[in-house]
Amino acid sequence: MQRVTRLVVMAALLLGASQALAEDFKLGYVDMQRAMNETDDGKKAKAALKKVFDQKQKELDEQQNALKKDIEDFDKKRTLLPPDQVRDKEAEFQARMQKIQQTYLRHQQDLSGKEQEATAKIFDRMKKIINKIAAAENFSMIVDQSALVFAKPHLDLTTEVIRRYNAGEGADNAKPAAAAPSAKK
Repeated sequence: MQRVTRLVVMAALLLGASQALAEDFKLGYVDMQRAMNETDDGKKAKAALKKVFDQKQKELDEQQNALKKDIEDFDKKRTLLPPDQVRDKEAEFQARMQKIQQTYLRHQQDLSGKEQEATAKIFDRMKKIINKIAAAENFSMIVDQSALVFAKPHLDLTTEVIRRYNAGEGADNAKPAAAAPSAKK
Protein backbone atom coordinates (compact mmCIF):
# COMPACT_ATOMS: atom_id res chain seq x y z
CA MET A 1 0.00 0.00 0.00
CA GLN A 2 2.84 2.37 0.84
CA ARG A 3 4.48 1.50 -2.42
CA VAL A 4 1.38 2.43 -4.39
CA THR A 5 1.13 5.73 -2.52
CA ARG A 6 4.76 6.53 -3.32
CA LEU A 7 4.21 5.76 -7.00
CA VAL A 8 1.14 7.99 -7.13
CA VAL A 9 3.03 10.83 -5.40
CA MET A 10 6.03 10.36 -7.76
CA ALA A 11 3.76 10.39 -10.80
CA ALA A 12 2.03 13.55 -9.58
CA LEU A 13 5.40 15.26 -9.01
CA LEU A 14 6.70 14.24 -12.44
CA LEU A 15 3.48 15.36 -14.11
CA GLY A 16 3.64 18.71 -12.31
CA ALA A 17 7.31 19.17 -13.22
CA SER A 18 6.70 18.35 -16.88
CA GLN A 19 3.82 20.82 -17.04
CA ALA A 20 6.01 23.52 -15.48
CA LEU A 21 8.74 22.84 -18.03
CA ALA A 22 6.23 22.85 -20.88
CA GLU A 23 4.88 26.23 -19.78
CA ASP A 24 8.38 27.73 -19.74
CA PHE A 25 9.26 26.37 -23.17
CA LYS A 26 7.94 28.42 -26.10
CA LEU A 27 8.80 27.49 -29.66
CA GLY A 28 8.36 29.38 -32.92
CA TYR A 29 9.57 29.14 -36.49
CA VAL A 30 10.27 31.42 -39.45
CA ASP A 31 10.34 30.54 -43.14
CA MET A 32 13.49 32.51 -43.90
CA GLN A 33 13.28 31.87 -47.65
CA ARG A 34 9.70 33.17 -47.81
CA ALA A 35 10.66 36.15 -45.67
CA MET A 36 13.58 36.87 -48.01
CA ASN A 37 11.30 36.74 -51.05
CA GLU A 38 8.52 38.85 -49.52
CA THR A 39 10.44 41.68 -47.86
CA ASP A 40 10.79 44.86 -49.90
CA ASP A 41 14.60 44.61 -49.88
CA GLY A 42 14.41 40.93 -50.80
CA LYS A 43 12.20 41.72 -53.78
CA LYS A 44 14.59 44.48 -54.89
CA ALA A 45 17.61 42.17 -54.53
CA LYS A 46 15.84 39.42 -56.44
CA ALA A 47 14.93 41.82 -59.27
CA ALA A 48 18.50 43.16 -59.46
CA LEU A 49 19.92 39.63 -59.52
CA LYS A 50 17.44 38.61 -62.23
CA LYS A 51 18.53 41.59 -64.33
CA VAL A 52 22.21 40.59 -63.99
CA PHE A 53 21.32 36.94 -64.68
CA ASP A 54 19.32 37.83 -67.80
CA GLN A 55 22.20 39.95 -69.12
CA LYS A 56 24.72 37.16 -68.57
CA GLN A 57 22.34 34.56 -70.01
CA LYS A 58 21.88 36.69 -73.13
CA GLU A 59 25.66 36.85 -73.56
CA LEU A 60 25.95 33.07 -73.22
CA ASP A 61 23.05 32.47 -75.61
CA GLU A 62 24.70 34.68 -78.22
CA GLN A 63 27.99 32.78 -77.90
CA GLN A 64 26.22 29.40 -78.09
CA ASN A 65 24.12 30.43 -81.09
CA ALA A 66 27.18 31.74 -82.93
CA LEU A 67 29.01 28.46 -82.25
CA LYS A 68 26.00 26.42 -83.33
CA LYS A 69 25.69 28.38 -86.58
CA ASP A 70 29.42 27.97 -87.29
CA ILE A 71 29.19 24.22 -86.67
CA GLU A 72 26.16 23.91 -88.96
CA ASP A 73 27.96 25.87 -91.69
CA PHE A 74 31.04 23.71 -91.22
CA ASP A 75 29.02 20.48 -91.40
CA LYS A 76 27.75 21.53 -94.84
CA LYS A 77 31.34 21.98 -96.08
CA ARG A 78 32.95 19.13 -94.13
CA THR A 79 33.07 16.66 -97.02
CA LEU A 80 34.77 19.20 -99.28
CA LEU A 81 37.65 19.95 -96.88
CA PRO A 82 40.86 17.97 -96.41
CA PRO A 83 41.05 15.87 -93.17
CA ASP A 84 43.66 18.14 -91.53
CA GLN A 85 41.39 21.21 -91.91
CA VAL A 86 38.46 19.20 -90.54
CA ARG A 87 40.52 18.27 -87.44
CA ASP A 88 41.66 21.88 -87.01
CA LYS A 89 38.09 23.19 -87.23
CA GLU A 90 36.81 20.54 -84.80
CA ALA A 91 39.59 21.48 -82.36
CA GLU A 92 38.65 25.15 -82.74
CA PHE A 93 34.98 24.35 -82.04
CA GLN A 94 35.97 22.27 -79.02
CA ALA A 95 38.08 25.16 -77.67
CA ARG A 96 35.19 27.60 -78.19
CA MET A 97 32.82 25.22 -76.41
CA GLN A 98 35.20 24.99 -73.45
CA LYS A 99 35.48 28.78 -73.37
CA ILE A 100 31.67 29.06 -73.27
CA GLN A 101 31.54 26.52 -70.43
CA GLN A 102 34.20 28.46 -68.51
CA THR A 103 32.24 31.65 -69.05
CA TYR A 104 29.11 29.91 -67.75
CA LEU A 105 30.94 28.73 -64.61
CA ARG A 106 32.42 32.18 -64.07
CA HIS A 107 28.95 33.74 -64.40
CA GLN A 108 27.51 31.21 -61.93
CA GLN A 109 30.22 32.02 -59.38
CA ASP A 110 29.73 35.74 -59.92
CA LEU A 111 25.96 35.47 -59.49
CA SER A 112 26.37 33.32 -56.39
CA GLY A 113 28.70 35.90 -54.86
CA LYS A 114 26.33 38.74 -55.71
CA GLU A 115 23.40 36.80 -54.21
CA GLN A 116 25.29 36.15 -50.98
CA GLU A 117 26.31 39.80 -50.79
CA ALA A 118 22.76 41.01 -51.43
CA THR A 119 21.09 38.62 -49.00
CA ALA A 120 23.60 38.71 -46.13
CA LYS A 121 22.48 42.15 -44.93
CA ILE A 122 18.82 41.20 -45.24
CA PHE A 123 19.32 37.98 -43.25
CA ASP A 124 21.31 39.83 -40.57
CA ARG A 125 18.52 42.36 -40.19
CA MET A 126 15.90 39.60 -40.04
CA LYS A 127 17.91 37.88 -37.30
CA LYS A 128 17.86 41.13 -35.28
CA ILE A 129 14.08 41.26 -35.64
CA ILE A 130 13.73 37.60 -34.69
CA ASN A 131 15.90 38.18 -31.60
CA LYS A 132 13.66 41.10 -30.59
CA ILE A 133 10.53 38.97 -31.04
CA ALA A 134 12.11 36.15 -29.04
CA ALA A 135 13.06 38.47 -26.18
CA ALA A 136 9.75 40.37 -26.13
CA GLU A 137 7.54 37.28 -26.29
CA ASN A 138 9.76 34.98 -24.19
CA PHE A 139 10.47 32.38 -26.89
CA SER A 140 12.82 29.59 -25.86
CA MET A 141 13.67 28.80 -29.45
CA ILE A 142 12.89 30.04 -32.96
CA VAL A 143 14.02 27.82 -35.83
CA ASP A 144 14.04 28.02 -39.60
CA GLN A 145 11.03 26.33 -41.19
CA SER A 146 13.31 24.34 -43.52
CA ALA A 147 14.44 22.31 -40.49
CA LEU A 148 10.87 21.28 -39.61
CA VAL A 149 8.82 18.34 -40.71
CA PHE A 150 5.68 19.56 -38.97
CA ALA A 151 4.67 22.53 -36.85
CA LYS A 152 1.33 24.06 -36.03
CA PRO A 153 0.60 27.18 -38.07
CA HIS A 154 0.15 29.40 -34.99
CA LEU A 155 3.88 28.97 -34.28
CA ASP A 156 4.81 30.59 -37.62
CA LEU A 157 6.36 34.03 -37.10
CA THR A 158 7.22 34.66 -40.76
CA THR A 159 4.49 37.19 -41.47
CA GLU A 160 5.41 39.17 -38.35
CA VAL A 161 9.10 39.22 -39.33
CA ILE A 162 8.20 40.44 -42.85
CA ARG A 163 5.85 43.10 -41.47
CA ARG A 164 8.45 44.42 -39.03
CA TYR A 165 11.21 44.30 -41.64
CA ASN A 166 9.17 46.28 -44.16
CA ALA A 167 8.26 48.75 -41.40
CA GLY A 168 11.97 49.51 -40.99
CA GLU A 169 12.71 47.62 -37.78
CA GLY A 170 16.25 46.35 -37.36
CA ALA A 171 17.73 48.80 -39.86
CA ASP A 172 21.06 50.39 -38.97
CA ASN A 173 19.58 53.84 -39.48
CA ALA A 174 16.81 53.13 -36.93
CA LYS A 175 16.50 55.75 -34.22
CA PRO A 176 18.38 54.73 -31.04
CA ALA A 177 15.82 56.64 -28.96
CA ALA A 178 13.22 54.00 -29.80
CA ALA A 179 15.35 51.33 -28.15
CA ALA A 180 16.13 53.44 -25.05
CA PRO A 181 12.70 53.14 -23.34
CA SER A 182 12.88 49.33 -23.55
CA ALA A 183 16.25 49.34 -21.82
CA LYS A 184 14.90 51.41 -18.92
CA LYS A 185 12.09 48.98 -18.13
